[in-house]
Amino acid sequence: MFASEGFEEGALDAIREHSARKGKENVNRLTVREAFPDMIFDGELYRDDVNKISYVLGSYQDFLDTRGRFPGLESGTRGGRGAALFGDLGVKGITKAHAVDRLLAHLGANRQDTVAFGDAAVDIPMLEYCAVGVAMGNGSEGIKAMAGIVAGDVEEDGLARAFERLGLM
Repeated sequence: MFASEGFEEGALDAIREHSARKGKENVNRLTVREAFPDMIFDGELYRDDVNKISYVLGSYQDFLDTRGRFPGLESGTRGGRGAALFGDLGVKGITKAHAVDRLLAHLGANRQDTVAFGDAAVDIPMLEYCAVGVAMGNGSEGIKAMAGIVAGDVEEDGLARAFERLGLM
């Protein structure tokens, strides 16, 4: 991941809010570099190998404006529980379901043997595609409503308990 100029200062409030929504402690001391330890803060931003662009939302209108300005790209939002904090742009038609399909083809594996876990709207196509779709307890109400199984909160061992429930551990 590459940070644009001003990202470290401009994203601080959103990253702290996102971390608080995820149940993290001491978020007021969290820095952007701690949240993204592998991010490159001084790299070349003019690239030809980009597959996703993420940005901090000043308001939901930022997302609407960006979506309108770049209709050829897939637009989304994220940010944990509550209002969206981040927007992103990616290649149209490339979803997590598409990625699972490509991985299955590469591995020669069967779709009937798949289990997907998710907590956000961006995960819904993957949960619908896989044989078993599991919504995490910390997920949005929309994803919980469509999932075959709702696990516990990710911060409370929900993933491990879901694996046990499915007989995968």
